[in-house]
Amino acid sequence: MAIVQISRIQVRRGQKNVGSGVPQLAGGEFGWAVDTRELYIGNGSVSEGSPAVGNTKILTQHDNLFSFADQYTYQKEITTMQTGTTAMLPITRTLQERLDEDVSVKSYGATGDGSDQTVVLQRAIDQLYLNSATKGSTASRVTLTIPAGEYLLSASLKLPPNASIVGAGPDKVKITQGANAPVFETVNSGSTPGSYAQDSSSTTLNQAQNILLKGLTIEQNTTNTGILLTSCRNSIFEDLCIRGTWTSGSTPASNQVGVKMIALSTAVSCNRNAFKNVFFKGHSTGVMSDFDVVENVFDHCEFDTLRYGMVWGETTSIGGQGMATGPQRNVVHNSEFHDIDRQALWVHKGQFNASHNNRFKSVGNNGGTEGNAVYSVILFTDGTALSNSSNSDWFDRTASLSYDQNFISGYAYIPEVEGPGVFDNEFSYRFPVTQQNVATRVLRVPGYTTRNIEVEYIYKSSQVNAVREGKLDIVCNIADGTTKITDDFTYSGASSYELNLEFSASLTDENSDATNDTVVISMKNTTTSDTGDILFRVRYKT
Repeated sequence: MAIVQISRIQVRRGQKNVGSGVPQLAGGEFGWAVDTRELYIGNGSVSEGSPAVGNTKILTQHDNLFSFADQYTYQKEITTMQTGTTAMLPITRTLQERLDEDVSVKSYGATGDGSDQTVVLQRAIDQLYLNSATKGSTASRVTLTIPAGEYLLSASLKLPPNASIVGAGPDKVKITQGANAPVFETVNSGSTPGSYAQDSSSTTLNQAQNILLKGLTIEQNTTNTGILLTSCRNSIFEDLCIRGTWTSGSTPASNQVGVKMIALSTAVSCNRNAFKNVFFKGHSTGVMSDFDVVENVFDHCEFDTLRYGMVWGETTSIGGQGMATGPQRNVVHNSEFHDIDRQALWVHKGQFNASHNNRFKSVGNNGGTEGNAVYSVILFTDGTALSNSSNSDWFDRTASLSYDQNFISGYAYIPEVEGPGVFDNEFSYRFPVTQQNVATRVLRVPGYTTRNIEVEYIYKSSQVNAVREGKLDIVCNIADGTTKITDDFTYSGASSYELNLEFSASLTDENSDATNDTVVISMKNTTTSDTGDILFRVRYKT
């Protein structure tokens, strides 16, 4: 009968963190650190063949494998890659360090399955950027990534200073606000996890700043704000789609804004923020502020299906808190506005705000066509707005209402740019020239107010030797309903045709509302069987 014997094998044991720690073990001898639950085996002597005297640690369930993965080297397999001071001394890092460079919201429990993710998203933001152990240090400047998915909110997500949130891209990541609250709202660094400081405690040192928000669709299901910037400066908002529920003709709501900027004071304000490739759609107003916000830049943005595109200083009360001047030196350029019921840009209070190199399509028509234009495209209403500007902007209204024969009569020419200042329409337009023995309408310009109108033109006949370059200088006087026109020109060609072009101007009421609205420029051309073109551009001084 076989004899079965079960023996108890014991190994050397003790505490690693007491005394001299783990001793040198004999070759093949085990040692157990009871306090840290670590297991070691002796290497043996060199004479036995061991490469070195010492102990080798044996992995157990209690070991952090990442702590042993300390040989990560960028492009290690490429022998010519030098990451350190020499090719023989590469920079090595732990796997834990490498993985912690970025962190996903999924590490905090986010699912992106369309369910309410408010708690987990805010926890991720709070722990990364408001944790007392790391707040304000470089360790807290990690980027929080949001994988593709749908994330429902039931409250605003608070963004503290230095928060960097990057999604997989617009319409790949959709963050939807279901509650009557902004989707995102900035807070100062006095905030702690779950407790967010009031703006009244903001200073130039602790205010919201250096925030990055990128690669998201931000969808507002209520009549509230997409992004509420509260005393936020030097931050970047890029590759975003900010959608709301407003449709053309709908009743507007005061907070139904894509991006709203408010400020504690003139010093603690929303300054030098950059918006690039941001799409605004479905809001009463795309962007607005009544405060002394300064040098915010909107580049390559798109504004679509809005009541107003951008509004600066609509309800600014000069002398109020944070309202010494109203918005100043804010710029929108290389952007597109289309299907805007009223103005694309309205500056009521504020100075040195600029529109440069933008395109305006179907703006100011209240949902109709250019033939039924109701509002100007850009409006400067306050006397302090003399220094606001529109340069190199393109308006589809110009071609429709200036010389298109479909609109040459019976359609009021509502201006592209309304208000005090100088507006230079830098684009040139062309209309055909034929023999016209009586003065005939060929061109129209806005006549809503007393102003000087300059029309630079060049005429070239394709039938006779006649070229004429000149400038029509028109003074429109709304008070007495009159216009005065002078034509200063230079002519080249056969002398018999030099005076065959005659221009005249009149102030008219095109929509029969008892108010003059349009300056009509008529032309007489007595050159027999003439054909040719006139190229022109317009400049206004109001």
